Amino acid sequence: MHTIKLKIEDRIYKDVMCMLSNLKVKGLEIEEIKEYSAIPAKSKIKALFQNKEVEAFKSISDPMQWQKQQRDEW
Repeated sequence: MHTIKLKIEDRIYKDVMCMLSNLKVKGLEIEEIKEYSAIPAKSKIKALFQNKEVEAFKSISDPMQWQKQQRDEW
């Protein structure tokens, strides 16, 4: 018996799994192993913006008033 490990991009995952599951060959067993990152999403986001300077909202002195104005425009 042999084991093959494939790393597949998300965009082609469904196609590859469809192809493999349609192979009707005796002795073929497909085991799907989902990999999850041990790093929480919040930590990933913080790391992504750690060295960035975002100044988009610095000009807003009253956030509540700004939100109200945005809603009123709709």
